[in-house]
This record gives sequence, structure tokens and C-alpha cells, in this order.
Amino acid sequence: METTASSCPPAHSIGKLCVGGDWAWAHGDVSALRHIAQQLAVRFGEPTHCDLMNLAELCLHDLDAAGALWAGLKARLYPTSPQPIAHRLP
Repeated sequence: METTASSCPPAHSIGKLCVGGDWAWAHGDVSALRHIAQQLAVRFGEPTHCDLMNLAELCLHDLDAAGALWAGLKARLYPTSPQPIAHRLP
């Protein structure tokens, strides 16, 4: 059975969108990242909704700021996603 975004649990569809956003950013596809930000925005209330709409706008004209905002937003959107290891324990 094929799953669609509407048949997936909310956390699952958010996770899939976050993975898609990472893929889009890694491949320089800012139009896809913009589209993903817009899709995510409808799933969240303020202030996250506003931040995602800001990301969509930044994708049009400020790629450095868009990348920085995406990195910060991703941890808030899907907190169970793997985070980079900041340091190693001795």
C-alpha cells in the first residue's frame, strides 16, 4: 500500500518533509526547499509558521540566510532527527 502525506501520521509527514528539505538544500534546489517550507508552514502555528514563511521568502533572494534559518528550524520542527555531534566524549 502506498502512503500519501495525508495518510501518514503528522510526525511522519513532517519528518519526510524535513528529509526532503535537507536533500533540497544539499543539492542546491532552493525552489524545492521553498516549496517544502510552505508545506511545513501550514502544519504549524506561530511563531514557527512565520519562520517557515520567512524561510520561503529567503529562498528567493538570500541563500546564506535561508541555509542558516533552515538549520535552526529543522531541529525545532523534528526534534528526533539526528543532530550533529558537537564534541566527542573522552
